[in-house]
Amino acid sequence: MNTQKWIALLAIVIIVGGGAYWYFTTGKASANVSDKDLITAQRVDFPVIVSATGALEATKSMGITPPQGSRNVRRFKLTRMVDEGTNVSEGDFVMEFDTSDLAKNMRDLTARFQKEQESRQNKRANFDLNLKNQKLSLEQAKSDLQKLEVKMSSQVDLLSGIEVEKTRIQRDASRKNVETMEKKIELMTKSGQLDLQISSSNEKNYSRQMDDLMDAMDACVVRAPISGVVIYKRNWNNEAMAAVGGNVTGNNPIMEIPDLSTIRARVQVDEVDSGKIKLGQDATIAVSAVPGQIFGGKITNICTILKQPDFTRPQKACDTYVELESVDAKRLRPGMSLSAKIMVGQYSKVVVIPLSSIQERDGRSFVQVWQPETKSFVWREIQLKTNDGLTAVVESGLDANEKIRVKPKA
Repeated sequence: MNTQKWIALLAIVIIVGGGAYWYFTTGKASANVSDKDLITAQRVDFPVIVSATGALEATKSMGITPPQGSRNVRRFKLTRMVDEGTNVSEGDFVMEFDTSDLAKNMRDLTARFQKEQESRQNKRANFDLNLKNQKLSLEQAKSDLQKLEVKMSSQVDLLSGIEVEKTRIQRDASRKNVETMEKKIELMTKSGQLDLQISSSNEKNYSRQMDDLMDAMDACVVRAPISGVVIYKRNWNNEAMAAVGGNVTGNNPIMEIPDLSTIRARVQVDEVDSGKIKLGQDATIAVSAVPGQIFGGKITNICTILKQPDFTRPQKACDTYVELESVDAKRLRPGMSLSAKIMVGQYSKVVVIPLSSIQERDGRSFVQVWQPETKSFVWREIQLKTNDGLTAVVESGLDANEKIRVKPKA
């Protein structure tokens, strides 16, 4: 290679190296920049937002429990149940329990009732017959007494002393017999009536138990007390409290039918942010199951007690309730998870830029500011006041209307 070619190659290397040295030492980079590569720092009112998560709930809800009030059965087997999420109207079927044990008890009680009824009828027949016979005997005894009385009064002068005394003894004995029979009939009547009352009371008791069983059997087919959507009650492990084929006891609800017009948001604000929450603050709710739709609302209630939401979330939180401005009853359901943004304050007329336009270095924040005079970018350090996860408030280092790179490049 001749000398001229070497000189030309060396010159090219020097030019390229010098250009690179100039670029990296000054922090400037000239490029063909389009509008989509630039963003203008804006001065706006920036809301201070507290983010939280939670779930929807209904303030009014009707719990559905196992059949209550039966003195014969304490455990019920669930045989049918409508699917969770089913829309029901008042009076619609929601679940049914096995009635085989109740039916067996009903057969036993019916047999006892019929036996007691037959016994009472036999007692009544025997009582009426015995009483009738006793009354006939009494009438006969009274007739005999009357004859002796007539004999004593009309023939006393015609009879000898012995006959008179004999007649008197017979008369007194007959009178005594009449008195005894009257008392016997009186006691027989009271005893018979008491015995019949006991039988009648037993019949009524069996009948009452049968009515209870009939009510219990009717209660085994459960219908919706109000219109709404069926929600299964769940335990601490998020499992349904009951399943078809399983046994249920007690008064704990198996499902509930909420009033969908009373749905509100229950959000759990972390302890560190709980002091910022006030009644009446505006909030926006995003429901996971209803993507693309935001619901507005206001804080209506704040719990004063902090508690741990669950074992997977060690930090304490404050239950906060948001009343929604509008409720979409066709799409919103209790239990749906949500995210909330609560406006707790505002920075007025501050410079705001996207977080994506900021590069962090050793705990310091930098942006690439566009220099229109030199058609290049220069790195500049800025100080931030706060951010909401997407945008940041610049405290110093950048003025409104300055243009910066959308995504910094080295």
